[in-house]
Parts: sequence; C-alpha cells; structure tokens
Amino acid sequence: MALHIKLIKNNIKSSNSYGKYFAKSVSQGEITLDEIGKEICKNSSFSEGTVIGVVTELQDTLKEKLREGQTVVLPGIGRFSLRVESIGVDDPKDFNIRRHITRIVCGFLPAGRRIQGRHILYDFCEGVKIIWHKGFKP
Repeated sequence: MALHIKLIKNNIKSSNSYGKYFAKSVSQGEITLDEIGKEICKNSSFSEGTVIGVVTELQDTLKEKLREGQTVVLPGIGRFSLRVESIGVDDPKDFNIRRHITRIVCGFLPAGRRIQGRHILYDFCEGVKIIWHKGFKP
C-alpha cells in the first residue's frame, strides 16, 4: 500500500511560504467498523460479530476512562487523553470554569519510537511508500 500525494500551492499572502508548493496526502476512502470486522475475520479465527463487539466495548471503555481523567495507552496504537482549551485571565481568582473553558478536545499521540535520539518514527507510518496521486506529477 502507498500514501498518495499531490502538490498544493500556499495562497496565504501573509505567510512566509506564500507561493510555494507543499505535498498533501490524498485519502483513498474511508473504512467502517463493519468492514474492519470483516477484514479481521478473514485474517483470524474471530467472528465478525466478536470483533465488532470487542471494538464497540473498547470505544465505550475508552470514553469512560477519559471522562475519569485517565490517559489511555494502547500499545502499538498510541495514547489518548482529554485536554481543555481556555481563555487566559490575569488573576487566578477571576477564572470561571463555565466562562473561560472554551472546549474539551481529545488528544491522540500515535505509538512510535525515537530514531537516533532525534525524530520519532510512528508505528503506523513505518514502511509506507509515497506515490503521486492518480498520475499527478509536476
């Protein structure tokens, strides 16, 4: 399998990289839980219903543990945690949760390892080839 790319021109005039072209990945579609269940069923002894049931229960448990403030670590997949975004205040006494918390977001850090102490090689990215999207080549 390969990651398809195309080039996109930066048209943001205030940007230092205005007018330059950058690679952008192109999705090759989406896959549903049912389709993933069928794939896993073909490659294992698990039934499709069992796979879907386990993934659904994982989703429910993940939500519950995140709501409890825990970081969920799934080896080979990554870490999930909730974080808040807020408006800053000058004095901590002025901070009001309802007024100053703007949203809650789920953070995801994919599993990976450091290469030569410098950059991180993410498990999901290892071995991926890059090709031009549908014959696109400048």
